[in-house]
Amino acid sequence: MNMDDIIEEFRLSNYDHFEKFYNETKKTVFFSIAAIVKDNSVIDDLMQDTYVRFLENIDKYKTKTNINAYLSTMAHNITINYYNREKRLIHDETLFEFIPDSSSHEQEYENIEAIEMLKNLDDIEKEIVVQHVINELKFKDIALMVDKPLGTVLWIYNKAIKKLKKEVKKDEQD
Repeated sequence: MNMDDIIEEFRLSNYDHFEKFYNETKKTVFFSIAAIVKDNSVIDDLMQDTYVRFLENIDKYKTKTNINAYLSTMAHNITINYYNREKRLIHDETLFEFIPDSSSHEQEYENIEAIEMLKNLDDIEKEIVVQHVINELKFKDIALMVDKPLGTVLWIYNKAIKKLKKEVKKDEQD
């Protein structure tokens, strides 16, 4: 059963294949959120919010659209809203500065080390690299997601990759 068939079942309130849907999309949703928020319990909550919102608004999803790009954009928007709410409430950037504790997701999210490698990038660089490299989104989709021109997204991506290469060379010399 393909993703479009599963989504059509969701439209009919049949959730028998939700586990398959979740397992095929969770990596994309996780990294879209983890690029912005580092607290694993918050990531879990935001992942749940993303899937609930997707199911509540299932009629807005256009069949034959890239489901991973759609969910990634949805997760990104939910996470940005959370981030902005928390920033207003707490006024403390340290909530978003620490590297995630991968122990609770070690088995389920084997690529968490990739997020740690990105700690030297600023937020927009990190998000663009994660969306392209880990979530395998096209630059045009990322440009829409971050609301920046395609050329700017490409420039930021190239700048971030140069930073990462410099960091890798530095680590190799140590």
